[in-house]
Amino acid sequence: MTDHANTALEWLMRAGYGARGVVYLIVGGLAFFAALNGGEAEGTSGALNFLIRQPFGAVLLAITAAGLFAYTLWRLVDGIMDLENEGDDAEGYANRAGQVMSGLTHAALGVSAILILMKGARASGDDSSAENWSASLMQHPAGQLVVIAAGITTLCVAIYLFHKAWNAAHRKDIIRKEMAERLEPAVRFGLAAHGFVLLIVGGLILWAGISANPEHAAGLGEALRILETQAYGRVLLALAGAGLVGFAVYCFVMARYRIVPRLSGNTLKTLVSPAR
Repeated sequence: MTDHANTALEWLMRAGYGARGVVYLIVGGLAFFAALNGGEAEGTSGALNFLIRQPFGAVLLAITAAGLFAYTLWRLVDGIMDLENEGDDAEGYANRAGQVMSGLTHAALGVSAILILMKGARASGDDSSAENWSASLMQHPAGQLVVIAAGITTLCVAIYLFHKAWNAAHRKDIIRKEMAERLEPAVRFGLAAHGFVLLIVGGLILWAGISANPEHAAGLGEALRILETQAYGRVLLALAGAGLVGFAVYCFVMARYRIVPRLSGNTLKTLVSPAR
């Protein structure tokens, strides 16, 4: 790739992670304050609706939508061209497929942002969206299997996030900076918390597929509300909200300090590089 292409890809990556961080910062913040004040937690679509209600909300939402589409382009190029050096074995292809799926998921979120901008009103949230696409898929012969596969995939992503938090695998892609090191506890907590919430989401989608009942499918907002209904629900919701804020911190760290292995070479020191 040319230097100009490398620079464009890096800007796409940084804008994408930044927009992703904004969305999860709002989701986590709303969940945390809902736990404190007795309000209702929101999912990612709820976060976009919250954003447009703020001063200059349309501008902020348009910028966020552009960032989400930037993240989509980055992940598609990343997965297809193997910019992470995942390799051509089965595990490598699985990781690259995951990168592409992550991009497509955020493209759907970007479309939701555009629809909110066009309608200027509340769009359908995570929960009805999950239920609607599950119902649409189940109208087709293999639709139930697709929903089951979506549930299993979400559960695999959750397990991957737990693994990533435990092994701190992300450190190999972050430039060695004092601020990045200081934020590491929040980053790892955020990865684990996001994985925990996705366990609930994946379980609900899987159950919707197994039971052939799309009403069981739900998104991030419903998962947070399920936590609130449990014993010590307010505490669980507050922890989940704080954790999703931590995941936003992870996104912001990646936006500022992340490197792309095939674009940066071996010249930059990362958090796993030996200290001199």
